[in-house]
Order: sequence, then structure tokens, then C-alpha cells
Amino acid sequence: MNNIAILKKLKSSTFTDEDGETYTLDFKDGLTASEIEKLKPLFPNHTIDNELINILKETRGWEDYGLDDIDFSSIGQFGFTELCPFSVTLGHDGLGNHWVLDILNDGSLGHVYYACHDPAVFIRYADNLNDFLSSLLEFHESPTENYLNDIHDKVVYDIWENGGQLFDKIDFEKANTSYFPFFNQLEGNDWAIADLRNAKNKTGFA
Repeated sequence: MNNIAILKKLKSSTFTDEDGETYTLDFKDGLTASEIEKLKPLFPNHTIDNELINILKETRGWEDYGLDDIDFSSIGQFGFTELCPFSVTLGHDGLGNHWVLDILNDGSLGHVYYACHDPAVFIRYADNLNDFLSSLLEFHESPTENYLNDIHDKVVYDIWENGGQLFDKIDFEKANTSYFPFFNQLEGNDWAIADLRNAKNKTGFA
């Protein structure tokens, strides 16, 4: 199912929560062409990917059940530029946990990450924006067993316990000699390097 089809289904459906109560999602209007133009300078290369533009034309976002707020226009609000120099904060749950869409230097869309506040864990959540939207639809259609809850309730704690994709500086340096200019900025060897370059979904670091 493509992005717009998922959005239309989310907008038109009545869902049932774990307690048997029904609810709908309160969608916001889409952005006008001039509003989208005003957003472009906030994006790298002043470029908004067409996939995101099409979503913004359909809706800015919505008030969600489970996630407090979905917002496709929230460029640069995540704050942790060391993790994602450019990003759109797709949603948050009101408890300090965020779903973040990485924006690449040319403006194209990267992966979606889940940044958990407590415990402090950063996870590759989805390959792309479509997979993120599909997981939201699954969450609303199947509130007891779904990908989103699995990440939040299980994967986060697995990574917290084992550290995830963290490597000692010395070992990482030996296997990645092309990164010497970066390593030279890190004084001493008491550093851990988080490497998500080739990470799969449900992997991350704590």
C-alpha cells in the first residue's frame, strides 16, 4: 500500500483500542504550495523530497492514539544533531520518546529511527517512510500485537542490556582506517563508537 493510501485508510477508519473503546484519528489539513516553499530553506540543499511533499499536501499530520502527535513538517526539532544532523520528528508519545526521519545531505529521505528516552536507546525503526506509516496502521488495527509495541516494550530493553552496535575505539579504528581524521578528534582510547551504517531494523545502541 502506498503512502497516500495508508493515510486515507488511517483517516477514514474507526479503530478499537485494547479496552474495546472505539476512536478515530483527528487529521490536520495539508500544506499549501506556499507553505511548502517556506519549509524548503530548513531542509538540506533547500530540497524537500517529492515523497514527503506528497504527504504534506495530503496532511500536516494528526492527533494520534498511542503517539500523541504525528507531524510531517517538524524539520529540525529533534535536537540531537550528533545523531541526525537533519531530521523530521515524525511523532512522539509525550514521554520523551521520538520517531525520527533522517534527511540526507541532498534532501533525500533516509531511515526512520526510534529515540527512546528511558532507557536511553537509539534504534533503526524502519527502512523508509512507507514502512513507518505501515507500522502505524498495524498499530491501530492490531493494538495488542504489533511492530511498534515490540520495539517499545522488548527491543529497547534488549539493546539496553547488551549495548547494541557499540565498539571499542581501538578495535573500530583498526577495521575502519579511512576514518582516521574522525578518530583524531577523539583524545585517548576510552571511547565507544556506535556504528549503524549497515544496521538492520531493530538494531541500535545504548
